[in-house]
Amino acid sequence: AGGFLPQWRRDGKEIFYIAPDIKLMSVDVSAQESSFEPGPAKPLFQLQPFGGDMSYDVAPDGQRFLVKRALETKSGSPLTLVVNWMAELKNP
Repeated sequence: AGGFLPQWRRDGKEIFYIAPDIKLMSVDVSAQESSFEPGPAKPLFQLQPFGGDMSYDVAPDGQRFLVKRALETKSGSPLTLVVNWMAELKNP
C-alpha cells in the first residue's frame, strides 16, 4: 500500500517505513547479487504525528526507535513562585 520515510537497518536486512495509516512498518529483506526478495510487511506500532512531523530514527540493530511525541499534559497544582524569599528569612 506504499509508504514514506524509509530507513534501513544498518546491516541492510530490514527496512522500516511509515504506512499511509501512520503505522511504523518493518520488512525483512533478502538481497543477493541478482535478486531482491522483500518479506511481508509487519506493523510495529502506531505513530502520533507531532506538529505534522513524523520523523523517526532506528537503532543500528533495528530493535529501538527514537520518535517525536507530544507530551501528555495533566492539570496539576498551580505553581507558586516566591520572589525575594531571602528577605522573608530575615524578618520573622
